[in-house]
Amino acid sequence: MYPEAKRFHPSLDFFKAIEQRAHAYSSPPKDFDPLTATDTQLERYGLPSRPDRDKEPDLFGFWTRLLGKPLEVVTAKFPEPHGEKLRSIPLTRVGRGEPRGFRHFERSRNWSGAYIVPQRPDMFVHVTGSWHVPRPSLPPVLPEGVTAYEQYQSSTWIGIDGHRRYPNSSMPQIGTSQCIEMIDGVEKISTHAWWQWWSLDDSYPPNNRNNPPVPITEIPVSLNDEMMAGVTVRSADEVHFYIKNQTTGLFTSFLVIAPGPILPLGATAEWIVERPTVIGERHLYPLPNYTDVVFRDCFAQSAPSIGAPAKTCRLRRARLIRMFETFSDPHRTSFVSLPRQLSNSSLQVSYRDASGPGSGGLLT
Repeated sequence: MYPEAKRFHPSLDFFKAIEQRAHAYSSPPKDFDPLTATDTQLERYGLPSRPDRDKEPDLFGFWTRLLGKPLEVVTAKFPEPHGEKLRSIPLTRVGRGEPRGFRHFERSRNWSGAYIVPQRPDMFVHVTGSWHVPRPSLPPVLPEGVTAYEQYQSSTWIGIDGHRRYPNSSMPQIGTSQCIEMIDGVEKISTHAWWQWWSLDDSYPPNNRNNPPVPITEIPVSLNDEMMAGVTVRSADEVHFYIKNQTTGLFTSFLVIAPGPILPLGATAEWIVERPTVIGERHLYPLPNYTDVVFRDCFAQSAPSIGAPAKTCRLRRARLIRMFETFSDPHRTSFVSLPRQLSNSSLQVSYRDASGPGSGGLLT
């Protein structure tokens, strides 16, 4: 049986770490127009810098939508002890999956989507993406050892690194969470935005009880809302996060210091639908059925060093990751979440019914 759904009660160390590591920007005046602002003004309020309209037209189009109307820039808020809404945080994820590669496809127990690698000696310094928040539902066929009364969790995110396990590896990431569970016979759906700078130490499972995902409470999220987000490496141990609910216009950004000693960032960039893991354990939550996730604006900028001129990379050589899960009656392992590249900048990830044609075993 899967473990019962749990909730993580953060320790005081968690709140102290967030206070020391996460830094908010002040909100600009109401008449402030980011599209005509100077680079210095954008930097002051934590807004992404303006891409070159001629050299990077696609990235410039993303930036224009991101900072165009509707737009309301709000100051980031971080968890505080005894806060009514933050007294407990849903346990979500601990890191990467377990891929086995062949050609441009991999398989994983908890990741599905795509990642790219930069051309040497470059490293990724910026990643962007947009998506609509998917609607979760109970799977048509329940996984082995799972009942309809479990908590089913999924997360949709973009990030940098985390694809391979090695000492001092880390992964800054930002996205949304979509969960469903049956309570008194009624389906309860919950959604929220979150960020995390996940890190791996020498132990496994990772001990992230003081470094769990952090909810972004100032950006409410509803089903089918369009989200836009980005992660920018500002220095060897600092990352700039930003996220916007394009449907409501609410935008926030913040700067985060690394959770500890880390290796240089930038080995991979990802666009992922995941079924999370209980923090500090090996147990994965069962994946809910979900409406198709289409990642758009899948851009990653690479450079030979932080601050050097960057070039924009797309999904031309993307490696696709397919998620699998185990089922009974008959016993089988089947793919349940499949990616499909739509263009050089878009990707679709779809739930796959385990009772459908060809689901009798793991596809390779």
